[in-house]
Amino acid sequence: MGNQKSKYWYMSLIKGVIMTILAILLFTRPEGSLLAFTLYIGLGFIITGIAIIIQGISAKGVLNNWGRVVFGGVMDIFLGYVLIAHPGLTLSIIPVMIGFWAAFSGTSLIIDAFSGTGGTMLKIIFGIFILILANSIIFNPISFGVTLIIWLGMILFFTGIYNIINSFSLK
Repeated sequence: MGNQKSKYWYMSLIKGVIMTILAILLFTRPEGSLLAFTLYIGLGFIITGIAIIIQGISAKGVLNNWGRVVFGGVMDIFLGYVLIAHPGLTLSIIPVMIGFWAAFSGTSLIIDAFSGTGGTMLKIIFGIFILILANSIIFNPISFGVTLIIWLGMILFFTGIYNIINSFSLK
C-alpha cells in the first residue's frame, strides 16, 4: 500500500461503475422518458460527487490538482441536486447544463493528462471525445434535446469507463 497514489482509489471506481450503470439503463430503456430517469441520474451524480470529493480531499498531499478534483465533485453534486429538485426543467436547459458539466469533465481530463500522474494518452483521448460531445450539446441544444437519451448515455458511458480504468491506476 506504500506506492498507492490514493488511499481512496476506489472512489473513482464507484463513480465509474455508477456512471456506466446509468448509461446502460439509458441505452436499454430509451422508451422511458428522461423525466423518469431524472431522479436516478440526479442521485447518481450526488453519490459520485461525494465519492470524488472524498477522493480529492484524501489526495491533498499527493496530487497537485486535488482542488480541481474536489470542484468536479461539487459540480456533480450541484447537477444532481438541480436534476432532483427541478425534474421538469425544459429540454432547452438540461442539455446546456449537461453540456457544461461534460465540458468541465473533458477539460479536467486533458489538463490531468499533463500532470504526470500516468495514463496520459487515455486521458487525452477520453477528454477530447467528451469535449466534442459537450460542444455538440452546448452549441446545438435543440438537436441534443431530440436525442437526449443517446447523447447523455454516451457521455455517462465514456465518463464511467474512464473512471473505472483510472481507479486502477490510482491503486
